[in-house]
Amino acid sequence: MRILIACKRGNISERDKWGHCLCQDRKAYRYSIHKEHRPKEYQLNWQRVNKDKVKNYTEKWISENKEKRKNIVDSWRKRNPDKVKTMSNKAGKKWAANNKAIRNAITAKRRATLLNQTPKWADLEKTKQFYIEAARLTKETGIRHDVDHIIPLQGKNISGLLVHYNLQILTRSKNRSKQNKMEDLLCACS
Repeated sequence: MRILIACKRGNISERDKWGHCLCQDRKAYRYSIHKEHRPKEYQLNWQRVNKDKVKNYTEKWISENKEKRKNIVDSWRKRNPDKVKTMSNKAGKKWAANNKAIRNAITAKRRATLLNQTPKWADLEKTKQFYIEAARLTKETGIRHDVDHIIPLQGKNISGLLVHYNLQILTRSKNRSKQNKMEDLLCACS
């Protein structure tokens, strides 16, 4: 049988095995301290000291909960499109800064491809109009538009030319999902 003793808050309550009172005011106080102040700092310190444990636990949880993790990430990305865009830009800039040689090689290859894929008889003024129109659509709608090559310049089996009748304007997301494919052309031919 426990003895009821008055605590410093003026409540009469039982004590735990360490002698701490179990009154409602103390529980509320401990809860507020626990939730608002101590655990954040305590947890952060513990995580800093135990980086390997945190990493192993995280990797294990992710491998065991792939679908749940995917849903959490997708949900966050939908709720935070601005943060996703900022993170993507930072990641792209960071990658480019850390891989300057690779980035330069990619840019040089692209430039050479454009030069090699542009015939002398191409109407560059009509080609330029596609880029102007894409910029106008982007500005008016707020949705990024790109100029796409119907037959890709660097296709797997066939390569197109940089001429106005091989160009079309697509939203950036549609153009990126298309990649170096010419599905629309194949569908039209079959």
